[in-house]
Amino acid sequence: MKLTMLGTGNALVAECDNTCFVLDDDGQRLLVDSGGGSAILAQLKHAGYDWMDMRHIFVTHKHVRPSISTSACTLSR
Repeated sequence: MKLTMLGTGNALVAECDNTCFVLDDDGQRLLVDSGGGSAILAQLKHAGYDWMDMRHIFVTHKHVRPSISTSACTLSR
């Protein structure tokens, strides 16, 4: 299993995206949270992932920023 960190920050940190990551187990990919805003799409691409390859999304908590990020990913399909 491979863990790829896409963001390691929090809502108050501007230098890096909010905490989110991909778990990859032989091509079965799980996106955990989606950071803040639409930057998740660029982060996935930078890490070598295509958004269309994500099979599951796990949202650990709900507030406006993850909802916007997840919406951006969904709309890109």
